[in-house]
Amino acid sequence: MLSSQKVQHFIDFIKKHSKLKNVDATHRKLEKILDDGLENLQIVCDFDCTMTRYFTPNRERNPGSHKILSSSSRLTEEFKKETDKLCEDYYPIEIDKTLTKEEKIPYMIEWWEKAHELLLGQRINKNDIKEMVAETPVEMRPGLDVLIRKCKDNDIPFLIFSAGIANVIEEVLITKNLYYSNNMHIVSNQMGFNSETGICDHFKVPLIHIFNKSEIMLKDSPYYKTIENRRNVILLGDSIGDIHMADGIQHEICLTIGFLNHDVEDYIDTYLETFDIVVVDDGPMDIGCRVENDDFTQLKNRMFDEVISIILLFLMIFVQSDSPRYSKSKYSYSQNTVPSCNNLYTELAAPGL
Repeated sequence: MLSSQKVQHFIDFIKKHSKLKNVDATHRKLEKILDDGLENLQIVCDFDCTMTRYFTPNRERNPGSHKILSSSSRLTEEFKKETDKLCEDYYPIEIDKTLTKEEKIPYMIEWWEKAHELLLGQRINKNDIKEMVAETPVEMRPGLDVLIRKCKDNDIPFLIFSAGIANVIEEVLITKNLYYSNNMHIVSNQMGFNSETGICDHFKVPLIHIFNKSEIMLKDSPYYKTIENRRNVILLGDSIGDIHMADGIQHEICLTIGFLNHDVEDYIDTYLETFDIVVVDDGPMDIGCRVENDDFTQLKNRMFDEVISIILLFLMIFVQSDSPRYSKSKYSYSQNTVPSCNNLYTELAAPGL
């Protein structure tokens, strides 16, 4: 068993780069994950704004999977206007603090169904997806390639759970040389293509939106056999709804990491109540696996084994570093960040996370 002191060193490292409320609970979860080893670990990760950056290097909004399609020159201007209107109509409902999740769900279903119906009207061919992805570049988190390959090399199941579009997500990962079918599985909205024409004429069930990720069961899927005996989960997501991504997976421990990208003062308390670790802002552009941080290097030398390095890679990729940019704030969020929505509903396109 790893000593409590070593785990505490790890906790101290995390606290320098992110927010924790219940340190004792996080300590216990980390201790168990580290003691149980990689053979008992699985990853559950959101895609848009988690595996991808929130901003591009020039501080523009990074496109999500729905936005990649709607940005394409292949689609009509009328389509883009109509998806803009959907965002204007439904986004205020999604963020309305006076409504419960249960009250919002019918509207979210309506939004997703209308957005998908509009896409079907564009008669997208299966072969178009590759070109559409190439036309709209997406910024991945720096160092994510190292992390994904390390999970692949250690046979750690990597579940990508998204309310976006699976066909686009898979093509993005293939384009970036980050898709490994042996240990990776994508649960997201699937475009269905006509076997004769190759045209997308339906979306497969179930419909996945921001509030129903907890209802999607994996037990009947081939992927389930790869995780049924893995009792520890690391979950990563950028919205409160993402906390339920592991609800349909049998597990003992779930270490949760949440990313709060905007309006930190308004939402930090809610995120700290929800996630074990909360990362504020999108982080500096040069963070990743370059491991230039002295604290990380020393910690790595003291506790270097495969389990530690996997979790450290997660945290190094997904957390901010100490920087003058993170100043003048109780919660150390970037004053340069343009406040906007925490998910892809802000895009002038169809919804998606």
